Amino acid sequence: MAERKHRRGGPASALPSRDDIWQAATLLIGVYGREAMEYADTRRTEQQACGDSAGAETWTLIVSQIEHLLRDAPAARLH
Repeated sequence: MAERKHRRGGPASALPSRDDIWQAATLLIGVYGREAMEYADTRRTEQQACGDSAGAETWTLIVSQIEHLLRDAPAARLH
C-alpha cells in the first residue's frame, strides 16, 4: 500500500492539504473543463464502492473545490 506524504515537520495525514486539493481541482478543470465535476464525482463514487473512505473524502473535497472554481470562473475561460 502506498504511503502518504508527510507534511513539513508534521505527521502523515489521511487527507491531502488544501493546496493539493486546489491543484487537483485546477488540473481537472484544465483537462476536462466544465465536465471536471462529473469526472471527479465518478472517481468519488468509485472510491465509495471500493470502501475507501479516505479516497472518497479526498474526491469529495476536490468536487467541492471544482464547484467553487467553476462558479467563480468566466465561461469564456473554460472549454
